[in-house]
Amino acid sequence: MVADALESELDALGVEDLDGHRLVRSIRELLARIGEDRPLVLALDDLHWADPASLDVVCHLLHRGPQGAVLLLLASRPAQTEPRLMTALEESERHELGHRIDLAPLSAEAAGQLLGDDVAPAARAALYRESGGNPFYLQQLAGAAHRGRGGRAPEGGGAEPGLPSAVAASIKQEIDALPERTRQVLQVAAVVGDPFEPDLTAATAEIPERDTLTALDELMERDLVRPFEPPRRFRFRHPIVRRAVYESAGAGWRLAAHGRAAAALEARDAPAAAYAHHVERSASVGDEPAIAILTRAGEDTAARTPASAARWFGAALRLIPERDDNLERRLGLLAQRATALGLVGNLEETRDVLRSYLRLAPRDSSPLRLEVVVLAASAEDVTGHQEEARALVLDELATLDDQRSAEAGELHRVLAFSHFPDADWAAVRRSARAAVDSECAGMVRVGALSALAIAEHGLRDQPAAARAASEAAALFDRLSDKGVGVRQATLAGWLGWAEVCVEHHDDAIRHLRRAIDISTTNDRRPAMVGLYVTQAQALLHRGRIDELAGVVDSAVEKALLSTSNIFLCWALTQKCLLEFLRGDLFAAVRLGERSVSLRAASRSPLARVADIELAEALLEIGEPARCRAQLTDDDGRLTVGGFPIYEPRCYELLTRTELALGNPDRAAGFAARAQELARQMGLGFPLAHALRAQGLVELESGRTGDAAELAFDSVRAGDEAGAPIETARGRILAGRALAAAGDRRGAVRELQQAHDELTACGAVLYRDHAAHELRLLGHVAARPRAAANGTRVGGLTDRELEVIERLAAGRTNREIADELVLSVRTVDRHVARIFEKLGVNSRAAAASQFERARTELGNAVG
Repeated sequence: MVADALESELDALGVEDLDGHRLVRSIRELLARIGEDRPLVLALDDLHWADPASLDVVCHLLHRGPQGAVLLLLASRPAQTEPRLMTALEESERHELGHRIDLAPLSAEAAGQLLGDDVAPAARAALYRESGGNPFYLQQLAGAAHRGRGGRAPEGGGAEPGLPSAVAASIKQEIDALPERTRQVLQVAAVVGDPFEPDLTAATAEIPERDTLTALDELMERDLVRPFEPPRRFRFRHPIVRRAVYESAGAGWRLAAHGRAAAALEARDAPAAAYAHHVERSASVGDEPAIAILTRAGEDTAARTPASAARWFGAALRLIPERDDNLERRLGLLAQRATALGLVGNLEETRDVLRSYLRLAPRDSSPLRLEVVVLAASAEDVTGHQEEARALVLDELATLDDQRSAEAGELHRVLAFSHFPDADWAAVRRSARAAVDSECAGMVRVGALSALAIAEHGLRDQPAAARAASEAAALFDRLSDKGVGVRQATLAGWLGWAEVCVEHHDDAIRHLRRAIDISTTNDRRPAMVGLYVTQAQALLHRGRIDELAGVVDSAVEKALLSTSNIFLCWALTQKCLLEFLRGDLFAAVRLGERSVSLRAASRSPLARVADIELAEALLEIGEPARCRAQLTDDDGRLTVGGFPIYEPRCYELLTRTELALGNPDRAAGFAARAQELARQMGLGFPLAHALRAQGLVELESGRTGDAAELAFDSVRAGDEAGAPIETARGRILAGRALAAAGDRRGAVRELQQAHDELTACGAVLYRDHAAHELRLLGHVAARPRAAANGTRVGGLTDRELEVIERLAAGRTNREIADELVLSVRTVDRHVARIFEKLGVNSRAAAASQFERARTELGNAVG
């Protein structure tokens, strides 16, 4: 019934006109509409076998949460599940949108209950051992035992990975026991699909439909297949049964059966995509009708499900003979396949396909070849193959007669960016200057100037960096949206990064927002992650945490629709930072650890910032040794050495780390290094970090006056950079130093101001630091009056507000858990966080603060 509703509603939506991203949004809205009349449960089993398009939908539903009375029941094998789905599941649970249940093997007692008293105790024990506690395997083995057959596989018999040989043997014995015609129908059904229809099965088997229905009756009687909704559809007892049946037929027979299934569907005028998989498995090289069907299937699905389109284009390519007269067709399909793979963010396969294109394509100066070289080199870069990217570009440059042409300028721009991950700033500047001095224009020139600005920043020439960034910004502002173009809008990410480096944060935010708006018109999902990540950095520096949250949310959503680890790593790194600022250190560490894991899997040096965010979260939870290990290699060098924008911050973290470990001399050395680098750069943001690091060293040594002076210098540096969070952190240090010097009034003044500034920014963690220092002085931070729109009490989350409201009403934790449908342990954790955020240690005190804030809100509204 639900399937019928989904099908009719999707037809009404006109899904053929929707791209992938809008389609998944439409499905979410559709589920909400179906669930309006009564609660809806959508159960999806074996998600580890799901296709990319289905994972897109599930990841979106998990990330955003279903609307209305909709419950998702999802089952998957963790070891075989895609990282993006695991991330979406974990995030859903953390935000209390979902609950994960890890299924342990059945106990011997539970297995005995499942088997029943008909099985002798000795047999039950043997079956339990053989099944490993898996209920499906247990039932299969028990079924074999009831039929009087052993559960052991024949010697040398193969089985599906993860399927005990005894289970494979039991299913095979069921198949072998069937009459020949019934077994033929069963094997054809396994080829046709799951679920399957009798008429298509009959046509594929080339037997009368009446005989097919008779065979189906016998198969249902033996419980190999079962009826399925709507009528005249059937499905296998379990996907593993279908797999065993499929593999029980000979390879040659299966090939012919797929061919007959494809012919039957084509005769019904089914869409090419509906039978492309049959064509893929049955066609031979040179089969022109099959090539046409697969190509059409790819073109039909490219907008909605590019992953499927990439598969069909690849299948068509394999069927085209490798002859000179087929070169143009092969190049066209390679280009279409690369485009489809790019839309799903599959960088690794995109890289391979583009390489294949360049090996086949004539070495000319055509715009298409240049575009492919640029895309291929960019894919090499992002996946951590810088040497290959440079070799590709240099090889192409050598074929150009005019080294100052626009084409040469584009290649030099790409070459400049290939040196960025290595922090080889001289090489970046050399190639960027060559690009700027060429005849390149438009976004290529914007990218070249941005690369030059980043190089000058890396070489500590900040005036030159600012000039190049400003020139790039002015050119970008002059270009129309059409002049920017959807494909090249992502180059604005480099402009934004250059502007972050020279502390033109508001310009970066504005330019990146425009680039995102342009890119969104064509939904360039993976490529947009880089734009969001850079925008997040600019928003962070400006202390706009509420906006940062929205940008990070969009980055994660886009990354979850990508199949490459690097995009998810970038997005989760920013999510780690966001949760850190919000004060959820448990989430920050977990996200940071996943980001670092994804960074290692991607092997891309462009994701090394993940280590920094994890390191700070580890330091904050009291693990300084792990923090140090995250920031330095085995030789004690920074893991992000050579990147000026990160180095002072890392040295400040290491200063705090060594102080926590009781190594003041090492801390002083790191603080001195931070100051040296920051003063070379002459920028406010890194200087605020460095001065704060030195101030911490002075405070630890008891030189409170020097510590206070350095803290106020840090405040001024942060203020000049337009970085309110850094400014407020300097004030916290100033308050600590003044308190240590005996100036209690001055300390309270600075700490209260820091508290107010951090509250305005939404930086809950640092705000709580200020509140903690105030409490040490016997002073409770004055909290801003709650706004009429319901601004949070003490930075509490929506869920924490629900908990404290019930806590104030006298509910116990168990009663709160029952009302909110949470576990008691989850409520316990919320209550602990509420106490920490409000600076109280009892339920009565927390309730008192909540009621006072609610009264103030009522007065404000009145």
